[in-house]
Amino acid sequence: MNNKKRTYVATTIYHLYLSILHLIKDANYTETYGENLLFLIETTPGIEVLIPALKQHFFKEVHILSKKKTHKKELGKFNYGLRRKSTLIPYLEKKHPCLANEKAFILASDVYLCETDSSKSYFYYLCANKGMSMIEDGARTYIKNHSKIEYLYKTFLTNTPLAGGYNKEISAVLAQYPDKLPAELKQKAVELNINKELPLLKEEHKNLIFNLFLFNTPLNISHDKKKVLVLTQPISEDNIVASEAVKIKIYKDLIDRIPKEYQIIIKTHPREKTDYSLHFNTALVLPKLFPIELLDLKDNFEFEKGYTLFSTALENLKRIKERHYMGIDYLDYFASKAIKKLILHTNKS
Repeated sequence: MNNKKRTYVATTIYHLYLSILHLIKDANYTETYGENLLFLIETTPGIEVLIPALKQHFFKEVHILSKKKTHKKELGKFNYGLRRKSTLIPYLEKKHPCLANEKAFILASDVYLCETDSSKSYFYYLCANKGMSMIEDGARTYIKNHSKIEYLYKTFLTNTPLAGGYNKEISAVLAQYPDKLPAELKQKAVELNINKELPLLKEEHKNLIFNLFLFNTPLNISHDKKKVLVLTQPISEDNIVASEAVKIKIYKDLIDRIPKEYQIIIKTHPREKTDYSLHFNTALVLPKLFPIELLDLKDNFEFEKGYTLFSTALENLKRIKERHYMGIDYLDYFASKAIKKLILHTNKS
């Protein structure tokens, strides 16, 4: 019998998928998962529809927590910026009584934070003395984004966590590609590679995960035509470009480059508000809450080409013959220096 206790704190659908894969791996690919608790930060619209199936199969309970923007507004900039350690725990336990109710379990469990950004600060402070693990956050985990000044400021003045798992309280970083991590993280890297995990899953696990995220939506993918995949990203929602109209202009230009003989399949990012079916009526648009990596669970999905601006999710899907990272062609549209840095880094890799 597996008596292991685990607590996962996730923000995105990708985080959730990696958490489930880790849970199964940690249970030695059996159905005796132990006791598992999941907290989801409310950044992905509609994610609550997955909760019944998540509770039925993997987690004893699933709780939705408010996001950083809400905490910052309600606590105030001074408290959130300089007094977060002393104010955040009582504030969130009052706002979300489930945190106080589950505290004993959290402290008795292995804790896995999907990224260590400020939305996870409650768990960072609560579990600082026991240590935690971090599950990677895609491309951002592989680039060191903080300066020495930011490190000193957050570590010694505000006592707030750095994104990326650099704090000493993070004892392990679970990453798909440990050898590509920044030097400071390599010493605590643990491999969690999707493509290596999938062959180890039982068919029951594969079907369970696939159907959980598909949520009864039919996948009408043609098996007669060659297919290309386009991964879109929330570049207008995250203010990386000026507006949704600019985003649509970029994707229209990108899709116009694709030869007409291919079936175009668009995978929308879960946080996007754009309805791509209104703009690309000949393309098949996949469900938002469906991690694109799940297509590798089925044997009959093959793509001649895959296109994205800068999403590393394209790298995670092994049944793509050619991968095209197109963000370099649209740098002039992007307002974010961090994204430009990420795109230039991706194109060098």
